This record gives sequence, C-alpha cells and structure tokens, in this order.
Amino acid sequence: MSRDVQDLDPARLETARRTAEAAGRLARRFFENREALLIEAKGPQDLVSAADREVESLIRQEIARDFPEDRVLGEEFGDGGGERDGEGDVGGATGWVVDPIDGTQNFLRGIPQFVVSIAYRADGETRVGVIHDPNAGETFWACAGGGAFRDDRPIGVSAAASLEEAVIGVGHSPRHAPQTFNRTITALIDAGAQTRNYCCAAIQLAYVADGRLDATWDPYLLDWDVAAGLLIVSEAGGASEPFVPGRRGPHADTLIAGTPALLDQFRTRTWMFDD
Repeated sequence: MSRDVQDLDPARLETARRTAEAAGRLARRFFENREALLIEAKGPQDLVSAADREVESLIRQEIARDFPEDRVLGEEFGDGGGERDGEGDVGGATGWVVDPIDGTQNFLRGIPQFVVSIAYRADGETRVGVIHDPNAGETFWACAGGGAFRDDRPIGVSAAASLEEAVIGVGHSPRHAPQTFNRTITALIDAGAQTRNYCCAAIQLAYVADGRLDATWDPYLLDWDVAAGLLIVSEAGGASEPFVPGRRGPHADTLIAGTPALLDQFRTRTWMFDD
C-alpha cells in the first residue's frame, strides 16, 4: 500500500486480533442467554446491558496485560474514568478506541448482527483496526501500510463507479434530524442505488472493505463506531470523507466511505451531508 512498511505494528495487531476474538466469544455467550440481561436506556433507542460493560472490561484487561501504559477510550467506560462519553479521547493522540458490542440493538433483540471493534491510534493516525463478527466467525483487520484482510485472505473494495450500480449501507439515529435521513435515502433511490441498513456501522464498513457493500453513509456516529473500520476501508483501497474523532453527544460526525469513484460523486451532492 501507499504507506511505508515501518508503520506496521505487529505486536498491537496481534493483541487486537486475539482480544477481539476473545471478546466476541464472550459477547456470543451473553447473546445466547440475553433473556437474563438487565437492559438500561442511555437515551432514545440507545440501550446498554451488562454484556456491553463486561465485554469492554475484558478488552481493557487484555490490552493492559500486553501494553499497560496505553490509554483506552471505550464506548461504555469512556477514557477509563467510569464515565461514558467521558472527557478523554484519543482522536489526535495515542491509544486504543474500543466498541465492545457495535449493534447493541440487534444484540438485545436476538438479531445476530453485531461485532467487536478495536483500533489503535498513534499520534492521531490509526495504525491497527480489527472488526470481529462472532456470529459469522469472520475477522476483518488491517495494519497501516499492510493492506486489508478477512481472516487471512486479502480483501478490496468493489469496482462500483456509479450510484446506478451501487448498494449503499445507510444508518439512522434519533439524535439527528429525520429530514436528513429522508432526504438522503430519497436521493439515493432516485439515483438508482439500493440501500441496506444492518444497524451496525462497523460491520457496514467491513462490508465496504470486502466489496459486499459499495459505500456506507450515516449522519451521526462516534469515534468508536468507525475507528477500526475506516482504516480497514482505506487499506482495502477505499476512500472516506474526513471523520473528526473525539466529538461527542450532539457533535458526532458524519460517516461517508466507499469506493473512490463513489466518493467523488458524493462530494458533489450536498444531500449527503448533515445540515
């Protein structure tokens, strides 16, 4: 790929892969016994359970065992101080960015479409990204400068160059204006594209990297949703609009990623971007 091989971080990649798969096994055990979970609401259509917290705790323990000095930012425990959406972030710094169960709504409703997402960032650049799907038994991963893979097989984005031939992953959140979603979906369909919503941003990014989707768009996402997936897409030959890490709450950022040709088309369409 375009980056120098010195950017490779095999030790942290190994930790991320091993940890994501262990976390996936734990998440799957919770999934199979989810009727026993106490479910809490963090906000409208924003749920959490003991499974999310236990899986993140496992990830933190595994990282601390190998790299005790590394910072970790996770969806459930923030920067480690116990506060979700805490003050700390590693957007422009160095540390790990973790989503223990991306697709919690699916998880709690018995839909086997959720993943573990782990990224490592150094000096503001994401160096390692791993997305593990414990239901399909697939691990998507990349190390900056080393290409993108599903398990041990190299992957790449599709050749889709126009909306007329594209299948686009989309996302929706009650935290953004519904007209943003409605406007974009209408325009995509009018342009001839098909849409899919797996309700799991990380898996949609992995599917873009593997050519299963041609692009993905979501007007409201946070760093842990996309940190690993954006690297995997990039290393698979894809492109994305700049995503601003560290934004929280009402200041989340818009995700647009896909084949380079589709990104060029999206940049000329203001309906892809939130107001």
